[in-house]
Amino acid sequence: MTPNSDGRPPRNRSLRLLLALLVLGLVMLASRALALPNVGMAEMIIPLLGGLFVAVAIVLIVRRDRADRDALPPSRRNRQDQGMPD
Repeated sequence: MTPNSDGRPPRNRSLRLLLALLVLGLVMLASRALALPNVGMAEMIIPLLGGLFVAVAIVLIVRRDRADRDALPPSRRNRQDQGMPD
């Protein structure tokens, strides 16, 4: 990725890709539920709400992680993650 004028890589493209994949997953979940022969409305809505909840949780985790990384000084921002501290 090429850096912007302030030194940060562009993240708009990756956020759009993440959202597109999450929406595609929800559409696939809905189409699978609709393909069942005896599907009721609750049997379709409950998995969709669960999938939507997971999608929102993923987006919130990614945004918080990016905000935490942006808050770091530039010398620590691009360093490899060392995993869990001892």
